[in-house]
Amino acid sequence: MYVASAYNATVNDSSATGTIGRVKLIGEGTDQELFFSYKGADGALHSDRINLHNLNYAKAFKASDMVVPFKKIKVALDSTVNSGNPVTGQDYVLGINFLEWIGPSETYQYVKDAAVHATAAMTADKKLFYKAMVAELNAAFSREVGATKDSNPYLTFSAGTSGSEDGIYITEKEQEWQRGTESFERVKFDVYTTTIYTGGEDVVWGTITDQTPAKADVVVGTSGVGNGKMIADLEWFCAGERGDQYRNMGWPNVIDTTYLVDPTKQYNVLEFHFAFRDEGVNSYRSEKEITVVFPLSDTSGGGGATVYDDINDFIGAINTAVGTTLIAELSD
Repeated sequence: MYVASAYNATVNDSSATGTIGRVKLIGEGTDQELFFSYKGADGALHSDRINLHNLNYAKAFKASDMVVPFKKIKVALDSTVNSGNPVTGQDYVLGINFLEWIGPSETYQYVKDAAVHATAAMTADKKLFYKAMVAELNAAFSREVGATKDSNPYLTFSAGTSGSEDGIYITEKEQEWQRGTESFERVKFDVYTTTIYTGGEDVVWGTITDQTPAKADVVVGTSGVGNGKMIADLEWFCAGERGDQYRNMGWPNVIDTTYLVDPTKQYNVLEFHFAFRDEGVNSYRSEKEITVVFPLSDTSGGGGATVYDDINDFIGAINTAVGTTLIAELSD
């Protein structure tokens, strides 16, 4: 993995950290190999040689296509049950089922229930019911670590716009992250409603709709997160595979690793998937992948027209070296 900050046709030890470039194509015929130079934290180096004959794919990905929307669910009273109003005297239960709560398996599940006893006032004004259920959900989570009577670290609860409450909105929260110790994780949950008794039968009282925004509609930090933390996790993993498996063991007698990914930023990504094939008894395909990431730049300082100058300059140099459009440049 290479964390690039700028493209330059010349790369050497005096280049700024993160400079990438000096793309070269060597060999002839079906044995042509592509490589590039890079200035890392500790000096200049060049990439593995990518044999074009053994190249599976090379593709660029926009940071905006790698955002993670927060899951958002709306629960509303079923309009076919009592004309969409609470039935006085009935107990309404709303459940949230968390998946993979402690371990990486759906065997590890955690269920929270909140209940509201419908009153005549709620039947006359369903907004009171929605606000009461939100209060009960907050109470159900109030004893979780880091929670209060009004908030918790996992989900937010809302009845909608103040004065025109129209449902119960349950939205995923961004989780705590620390490089190397707590990786980027999602809150995986399902929502369900139980039944009430009305008209001589048990009926499901609520309708559930998914209101998770599309990636194109995500506002990073509000309705979703960018890919910075995931890219930082990848850098951490790749540094370990490179030879830093025993980070901080024997501290303070350790060699510190310099990490270049800023998790607060978003990154455009360029991937090469290829194979190395030797000769003789080692003629099998050894699968390899090279990932190059470039921080997203913005001409307006936030929210404006996105530019891809550095990654497109690098892609252009690769296409020029190969003599064809191997990789499509990025654009909005």
